[in-house]
Amino acid sequence: MSVNRVAAQTEVSVAPGANATFTFQVRAPQIAGTYSLHLRPVIDGTAWMEDQGVFLTITVPLAAGTVPRLAATTIRSGLAIPWDLAFAPDGRMFVTERVGNILIYASAAPNAPQLANVFPVPTINASGESGLMSIELDPAFATNNLLYVCVSVNDGGLWLNQVQRFRMSGNTPVFDRYVIRSGMRANSNHDGCRIRFGPDGKLWVTMGDAGDTANGQNPNVLNGKVLRVEADGSIPADNPIMPGAAARTAVYTMGNRNPQGLTFEPGTARVIEVEHGDDTHDEINILRAGANYGYPVCRGPCGDPRFVDPAWSSGNVTLATSGADFARGVQWGAYDGSLFVATLKETDLRRFTLAGSVATQQNIFFNGTYGRLRTARQGPDGSLYLTTSNGSGDQVIRITPTQ
Repeated sequence: MSVNRVAAQTEVSVAPGANATFTFQVRAPQIAGTYSLHLRPVIDGTAWMEDQGVFLTITVPLAAGTVPRLAATTIRSGLAIPWDLAFAPDGRMFVTERVGNILIYASAAPNAPQLANVFPVPTINASGESGLMSIELDPAFATNNLLYVCVSVNDGGLWLNQVQRFRMSGNTPVFDRYVIRSGMRANSNHDGCRIRFGPDGKLWVTMGDAGDTANGQNPNVLNGKVLRVEADGSIPADNPIMPGAAARTAVYTMGNRNPQGLTFEPGTARVIEVEHGDDTHDEINILRAGANYGYPVCRGPCGDPRFVDPAWSSGNVTLATSGADFARGVQWGAYDGSLFVATLKETDLRRFTLAGSVATQQNIFFNGTYGRLRTARQGPDGSLYLTTSNGSGDQVIRITPTQ
């Protein structure tokens, strides 16, 4: 279903400007997986129009409990540190490059037309680990066209990370407002920033400690934290007041060293955060309001009642755990509901299961196959999409469960 073939057509005559109904049948493949069917118009029975039509996603589920094989397809190549990606309701795929570009493609199909390559933040300061990082589309993007990015900039003589909001005009982002303008210091290391809308409608933001270990335990700064704000940047009324803080702020948790993974557990909406340790103890954390996850006082589980132990820790090694997302859907068989985590240093994709307050590693995939893996995000077709972070020749890779 992924290649052109002669179509068995039922002709429908349509008057200019009129609507018509076209009915067709598809015989599903016998191999489980997610398939993309491109319906394209035919002119005079001969001319296929490659850039028009619609994509239908057809999912052939695995039998319940079946362990899938993970098939990888390179969607895009030749990129420069693609940090994050997002999918629009109309099928477009948005990819950030850390140098400052947003690449917009017609779809997530391999080699789909590139619609735009835009550079929306002229004040960007991309040095070391900083630059254009995460991207997120508003839950109501189909009607409001709002797009959010986390980006490192020069602003008023300061090097800052900011969450900025844009309104898309076609394929052109037009600046709308600052969501978070000040308080997140940028640096060439420990500068991870992942933004995601949660099931609660709030915008969640991870922010590294900018290379200053003291930031994690200072409730009055935004670095070394996970933040939670409204879509316009205002502070939710149910945000916690952190111990030692004078008032309610954007801070939701503290003691987070360099968090780059953020997702939400299906069925429970628990907030799952993934962060880099230093030379040891990368962590998966289950976040709760006002909690302190210990860094730098406590690395990994330490049994100190002042701090919340991680759901998982890498122990005395570091993997450089980065982006993470859950695999949801019957096509994933026995892996439905699993947490997948991309690693940079270990250059692999890892599967975890969660039970109560404990995350357990189950599998390692693609060890060394693609180099450093930055982002893992489930797309609207149910596949996982990975980005590599090798410095040049980087890729977007689609991971699909099959038999």
